[in-house]
Amino acid sequence: MAQVDQFELPDDLYYDRKDHLWARLEQGRVRVGLDQFGQKAAGTVAYVKLMPVGKVVAKGRAFGSLEAGKYIGPLKAPVSGKLVEVNAAVLATPGLVNTDPYGEGWFVAIEPSNLQADLADLAHGPDVQTWLESEMNDYRARGLFPS
Repeated sequence: MAQVDQFELPDDLYYDRKDHLWARLEQGRVRVGLDQFGQKAAGTVAYVKLMPVGKVVAKGRAFGSLEAGKYIGPLKAPVSGKLVEVNAAVLATPGLVNTDPYGEGWFVAIEPSNLQADLADLAHGPDVQTWLESEMNDYRARGLFPS
């Protein structure tokens, strides 16, 4: 598990370095959520909107949007493919993103169309600790998180 201060990022997940979305491989699907660092930076999540099941999304393109205390904007797919599941619980209770980011706070499940290529530029394994430390240093330098 990668850890810096109060932030923990499980090693078994893949992470989009720019958007702080995680991807978990599950029996031919990729479940997607917002990592602990991203949800803390965004603030308390007030609203989540997601595209419907069946919609095809491209890596880096929006599959939904999020409104939080410090962020309003798109949720971008870490992998390309078809949405095969949407988390109704997070639509009804957006705060799950903050209280359980790696459990009940996920957004969608995607049936990937180009998995190996899409995973190549996501942080995974030992790279996660180095990336998390770099992100924390960057956020602190910009005054976004206390030292």
